[in-house]
Amino acid sequence: MMKRNIFLSLTAAVLAMACLFGCSSGSEESSSSASADASSKAASSAASSAVEASAGENGVRDLDAIFESLKSSNPISNPFEIAAMNIEYDFMLKAEDVVQYKGVKSNDNGDAGLVLVIEPAEGKAEAICEALETYKQDQVAFYGNYAEFAQAQTNVQNAVISGRDDVVIMVIASNECTADLGDAVNAALAG
Repeated sequence: MMKRNIFLSLTAAVLAMACLFGCSSGSEESSSSASADASSKAASSAASSAVEASAGENGVRDLDAIFESLKSSNPISNPFEIAAMNIEYDFMLKAEDVVQYKGVKSNDNGDAGLVLVIEPAEGKAEAICEALETYKQDQVAFYGNYAEFAQAQTNVQNAVISGRDDVVIMVIASNECTADLGDAVNAALAG
């Protein structure tokens, strides 16, 4: 009987130790899993903000003058600043294709107003213009779904996308815009 009690006690002790080691191993796995997840999120965040981090640091163009000139010709109602995430996910531009950018878009329903100035990486101006043209067509289709946004759809259809090797510009007239944006873009590119 005593041997049986000792055997049961030892078995209980071994099981208790196994549970303790199992729990600590599980928490280490959870910890390393959480750490891996955090690393993955950090890498993803770093990738999505690669454009943002290089803006102004690696660029050779002063985009501010061009941007301000276009913005004064096309005042954007309720503007929000275009972020690196928008560059990659809305405009479908690769971070490595964009050296720096500056842009705002209207945050009002039914107003597609936009001013976007991009310094492309070497040899990427044409690819950026093509991506912006795709964005334009997507926006035309989107605004076409709503009769009340007919003005915005017309404005997007008349968007100006123009570029050279060192700068690409896209402007969409805000609903309040009365300027000829083609002339404004030509003047900005000439300056």
